[in-house]
Amino acid sequence: LGSAFRNMLSALAVSRAEQRRLVQDAGHELRTPLTSLTTNLSVLRRHPEMSPEMRDGVLDDLDSEVRELTELVNELVAVASGELEQQPSERIELPELAQDVAERVGRRRSRDIVVDVRNRAVVDAPRSALDRAITNLVDNACKFDMSGGRIDVVVDGGSLTVLDRGLGIEAGDEERIFDRFHRSESARSMPGSGLGLSIVRDVVVRAGGSVVATNRDGGGAAIGFTLPVSPGWPSDAGSADGARADNEGDGSAT
Repeated sequence: LGSAFRNMLSALAVSRAEQRRLVQDAGHELRTPLTSLTTNLSVLRRHPEMSPEMRDGVLDDLDSEVRELTELVNELVAVASGELEQQPSERIELPELAQDVAERVGRRRSRDIVVDVRNRAVVDAPRSALDRAITNLVDNACKFDMSGGRIDVVVDGGSLTVLDRGLGIEAGDEERIFDRFHRSESARSMPGSGLGLSIVRDVVVRAGGSVVATNRDGGGAAIGFTLPVSPGWPSDAGSADGARADNEGDGSAT
C-alpha cells in the first residue's frame, strides 16, 4: 500500500510539473503574436493617413498573426484537454487517409502535394488523431519549404514520410524537433505553434509506433512515422497492390 501511494504521488508530481511547463511555454509563445498584433493595431490608430500600400501591408501582417494565434490556441486545446488520448482506435487504410489529407492541405495552401504509395497497409489508430498527425506533418513541410515546389508524401506499408525541399534539419535536432515548443535557430523567426510535431509524436507513440526525422537526399527534410500493420493484414497483398500501382503508372496520386 505504501509503495502504491508513493507511485501515485510520483505520477501526480510529474503530471503537475508537465502542466506547469505547458502553461509557462504556452504563455511565452502567446506573447509574440499578441505583442505583434498590439503593435500593428497601434500603428493603424496613430497613422490614419498612411498610404494604401502601407495599410495593406499592415493588414496582411494582422491576418498572418491572427492565423498563427488561432493555430497555437487550437493546438494548445488539443494537448491540454486530452482530446488526443480519448479517441478509440479503428482500422485505417493509411494510403487513403494520406490522400485525403494531401488534397485538403493542397487546396488550403495552394501547393502540389503528391502521395506515392509503394506498399498498401492497414493500421490501427484513432482516425481523427492520425488525420491531425499527418496534417501537421504536411503543414510543417509546406511552412519550411518556401520554394513553392511539390511536397512528397511516401506511404510504404505502415510507414509514412513527408519530404520537403526546405532548409533541412540542423545537426543534433533530429530528436528535439518533436519536443513541445522547440525551435531551431533557423526557424525562430518563422510562424507556427511549436506544437505540431510534438502532437505527431504523441499520436504515433500512443498507437504503438515511432517517429523519425532526417535530412532528405538533395536538400530538405524527411519527417514521418511508422505504425504497426494491423494483425491479419496480408503483407503479400500489400506488396501486390504496390506492384500493381507501379505497373499502372508511377505509383503517385495528386
